[in-house]
Amino acid sequence: MKTKQWTLALALTIMGSMAQFSCDSKTENKAEEVQDEYKDVQEAKEEGDSSDVREEQSELDTARKEYIKEGTKEQSDSQR
Repeated sequence: MKTKQWTLALALTIMGSMAQFSCDSKTENKAEEVQDEYKDVQEAKEEGDSSDVREEQSELDTARKEYIKEGTKEQSDSQR
């Protein structure tokens, strides 16, 4: 019986610690999205296709706006 209790306690501890690391905030997710879009813009510039650069830059601008919007939303929520 004690072995089952220890196993259960260990499993719950591991699951709890993993849950802490997997919970990203929306702002962090948006920041990663901005970084990815920035990389896409840089790659398009290296390829030299101006239409791709414009498209990727537009996506980057949208990602930045969403990041700013999410950041201000989280700040206002935390001030309540």
